[in-house]
Amino acid sequence: MSLRLRASITICAPQAHIFDLICTPERLPEWNVSVERARRADPGESVCLGSRAIFSGRLLGQSLESETEVIDFEPPRLFATRAIRGPRMTTRFSLEAVADRTRVEVDVSGEVPGGGLGSMLAEGFLRKELTASLDRLRAIGEAQTNPHI
Repeated sequence: MSLRLRASITICAPQAHIFDLICTPERLPEWNVSVERARRADPGESVCLGSRAIFSGRLLGQSLESETEVIDFEPPRLFATRAIRGPRMTTRFSLEAVADRTRVEVDVSGEVPGGGLGSMLAEGFLRKELTASLDRLRAIGEAQTNPHI
């Protein structure tokens, strides 16, 4: 069954800084509540179109490992990945500078098992995780650029 989630947040930090937090695999466990560990598939490779990363964590109460590939990369405004192993999800981040802030829009889509019921359960859980992750991204981004906050 198909799943689609959209969310947005405004962060009081420069666009380039937030883009770096989002696209650097090693930083993902800092702000993504579902990810416990993350690394580049090729440790020496820069993040770019076609680069891959491997993540481990928990999703819907299950331990899992997934691998993603960067499918859109336009610093500092667009970053998207598609899972090539693990849950078949595509995640797209669009960033826009608005004065001294950054507007982040996230679009998550993919297939979840379990038919309609599985989709409903997954959507509620993933929406909560996405909201918590964006809140954490904002807290980290703002603290690193505005240490007095």
